[in-house]
Amino acid sequence: MNMIRCFLRQCQRFSGNYRRNRLRFDSPARKSGRKRIMPQAGRGPLLRVSVFFLLLSAILGYQVSAADPEASPRTAEIVEIEINGSINPSTVDYIKSGLTEARARNATALLILLDTPGGLLNSTKDIVKVLLNSEVPVIVYVYPRGATATSAGVFITLSAHVAAMSPGTSIGAAHPVMLGRGQQRGPAPGKPEEKKDDKSSDVMNEKIENFASSFMESIAKERGRNAEWAVDSVRKSVSVTADEALSKNVIDIISPDIPSLLSEIDGKEVKASGQSVRLETAGASTQRLEMSLRQKVVNILSTPDIAFLLLSLGSLGIFLEFYNPGMIFPGVAGLIALLVGFVSLQILPFNYAGLILLFVAMALLISEVYVTSYGLLSLAALACLVFGGLLLFDTPESDIGVSRGTIAAVAVAIGLLSVFIVYLGVKSFKVPVQGGFEGMVGQK
Repeated sequence: MNMIRCFLRQCQRFSGNYRRNRLRFDSPARKSGRKRIMPQAGRGPLLRVSVFFLLLSAILGYQVSAADPEASPRTAEIVEIEINGSINPSTVDYIKSGLTEARARNATALLILLDTPGGLLNSTKDIVKVLLNSEVPVIVYVYPRGATATSAGVFITLSAHVAAMSPGTSIGAAHPVMLGRGQQRGPAPGKPEEKKDDKSSDVMNEKIENFASSFMESIAKERGRNAEWAVDSVRKSVSVTADEALSKNVIDIISPDIPSLLSEIDGKEVKASGQSVRLETAGASTQRLEMSLRQKVVNILSTPDIAFLLLSLGSLGIFLEFYNPGMIFPGVAGLIALLVGFVSLQILPFNYAGLILLFVAMALLISEVYVTSYGLLSLAALACLVFGGLLLFDTPESDIGVSRGTIAAVAVAIGLLSVFIVYLGVKSFKVPVQGGFEGMVGQK
């Protein structure tokens, strides 16, 4: 604003001098025919205006150059994200968001703090593809102390441009876990061994194991890491500490904290998307990127325990509505829980046998209301519930499942409710009849 005011002031002064000179030039002396030399007073304002414009251009040019990030020194930035839990579709989206943010900020690298027990095979493949083709260098740091990079975490760590671990962490055990598939069981006591038709399951297990081991080997060779150990982590489920991982060339560095890590990898040359990039991480500022609301919701629904709880609570709500019609709230809440549980099943790969067992458990609980079984139907429902929970996420595409503690807690809760209902039913037989002909017996 001060510059504009100064400019207007100069223009006004120039206009005033011009008018005065014009009046002098058009004076009576000119009209009388006498020669009059026009004064040179107008050159002063013109010179001042020219100088003003030159100064204005210089100031504006300086401000534009100062606003240009490429023309001014810039502090190095690193975008930081944290993965703490199972690997699922929301994790893939989260990592892609981190890379997008890093490119937008022209950041030096993307730092991933990793602590995972494993996850979905398809999501792991998507993450590995993104990391191997990333133009932004990616640093995977198994952090903090006590963290693990298990199963899918091994794939992600080895596919990073820089793999680092904190002291007290571990990595390994990448063998695909499939409960009840292809497991050899001994014969029952006192009975000869029977031939089992497990060829299809064995073939499926072998295919998945071969794919996972070859996939892991290709990742290790691409990043120049120990391919032999990578294959053993899949086929033999080997797991090592941070010190052992460093000595076996599984990772690049061990560092106690993030500032130390950034200082130690400063100047390291990595290949990102086929081009050599020199990391400038010493003293870099880290910008934390949190999950969006949508990613957080998908991440919660991608948890097997949450999916099982939603299906179980939904079944319980429907059961209570049948037991006491007209309560409305249990039925509505149960229906909503079932619908949200089905959304979780759209995200997670599930086993149809486990889902059918859960439906059978719900049907048996509802039958308990109308059939006097003295708790036998409830016991059968609990058995179906437990086995359904164990088999629900037993698929080749996943190495995660419902925790035993969650299954036990739900089974105990439903069991106590069933015992209470049976108790009320038995107690109702001891209550004297108050109406009808039976109630008039003994009266005069």
